[in-house]
Amino acid sequence: MSDSKGVINTIRDATTESLWHRFEELKSREAKKDQLIEELLYRYEYLSEQHKKECEEHDREREHNRIAQQAQKSLMEDMRKLQNFMNKDPFVLLLIDGDDMIFADQFLQEGEAGGKKAAEFIHQSIVEYMHCNLTDIPSDTKVVARVYANVKGLADVCYKTGVVNKPSLVEEFVRGFTRGNILFDFVDVGPGKGRADEKLAEIFKLHLYDFHCRHIILGGGHDKGYARLLEELAPDEGSIRRITLLEGVPFEKELATLPFTTHKMGHTFRETKINVSSNNNSIGIAPFPPASSVSPPPFYPVSRTVSTSNTPQPRAEATPAISWASAAAKAAALPMSSLPPAAKAVQQDPNYIPRNRKGQRIDSPPRQYDREEVNRVKKLKMCNVHFLRKACPFGDECAHVHDYKPTQAELETLRLVARMTPCTYGTQCEDPGCTYGHRCHAPEGKNGERCIFGGMCKFKNEMHNMDLTPVTLTKI
Repeated sequence: MSDSKGVINTIRDATTESLWHRFEELKSREAKKDQLIEELLYRYEYLSEQHKKECEEHDREREHNRIAQQAQKSLMEDMRKLQNFMNKDPFVLLLIDGDDMIFADQFLQEGEAGGKKAAEFIHQSIVEYMHCNLTDIPSDTKVVARVYANVKGLADVCYKTGVVNKPSLVEEFVRGFTRGNILFDFVDVGPGKGRADEKLAEIFKLHLYDFHCRHIILGGGHDKGYARLLEELAPDEGSIRRITLLEGVPFEKELATLPFTTHKMGHTFRETKINVSSNNNSIGIAPFPPASSVSPPPFYPVSRTVSTSNTPQPRAEATPAISWASAAAKAAALPMSSLPPAAKAVQQDPNYIPRNRKGQRIDSPPRQYDREEVNRVKKLKMCNVHFLRKACPFGDECAHVHDYKPTQAELETLRLVARMTPCTYGTQCEDPGCTYGHRCHAPEGKNGERCIFGGMCKFKNEMHNMDLTPVTLTKI
């Protein structure tokens, strides 16, 4: 009996131990399961948080995209409207310096009718030019023309030279030109050197980058003064494509060498400079008296439309033609004694510049000279800058003569000719070696005009009737 109980106890011990062992195994598994479940819960919690952030970020991005799309749509609409606005009323601008680009005689002689014809011809010519050469601009492009000139001065010159039989014809031409096309204007800038140039240059710069202005046709004449304005634009390919130079009288070298397209408009403008016939008494200038009877006059400034020694002379015709300056030289001589005594006393030290009480530079009175000698020296076409300053920037490319060997007398005459061209810096010039003129030496004109050339004189108002008494010396 006791043995049976012992066996039972042994079996129970083995069973219990097995159960405990199995329990421990199950417990270990449960712990691992709990650990796994816990890890899954933590992982789920982390991913849920990340998912929430991503959803919020996505919502923000979606909202940003919606706003951006709306803004883009609005900007595209604004751009479309702006493009339509910019494409409205495109025009080609014609700018003409009427003091240099003078209309052909036949137009001027017809007065108002000639002005209307000139406007119509110019409009048709530019439209044809656009169709042939400016193919990238719209077909509905308009033509706008602005002509700037001293109308009274131009009328006087045309009358005195016989182009018209009365000055009023030029004024009528101006009126007809303005009435000939609603977008054409002939602007009277009044007397004064450079007024037409200044207005034209500013209008040119104002419209150069105006999108409505698709092209500019610049008629500045042969005057090389416009070369300075255009040289700054020469490196810009865009500007080169936007500008055409209108040619009447052949360009000076400085203009001819620029990379811009040039165009001639038939016979709308004069192709030669205005000259005065030597037997034309209508200009009111007396014949030049014999040299033996009077002293030669001091030199006179040339007008805008006259060639100096720096420009080619017109070909001689059956009737001898002389320039405005030469015609003025044929006037009665102005005795040197008529100059103010103070002017004779001005002595120019090479290192100093005499000035009057207003601070204006004073040029010494011109020496007496022989008119025929002046004309002969002009025909030699010597380069002023080379012979007088030894510093011609064009060197071998210069269009004027460098290899001539002038005498001292010829150099003095050349210096006299150079003084006929006004200095760019006017009476404020501070270059002691400047060879250009700083005051007009021509006699005072009639009817209160500043000199015999009136409004066509190249010298500014302040360079006339100057006080010639030096009071200060400006050291350079």
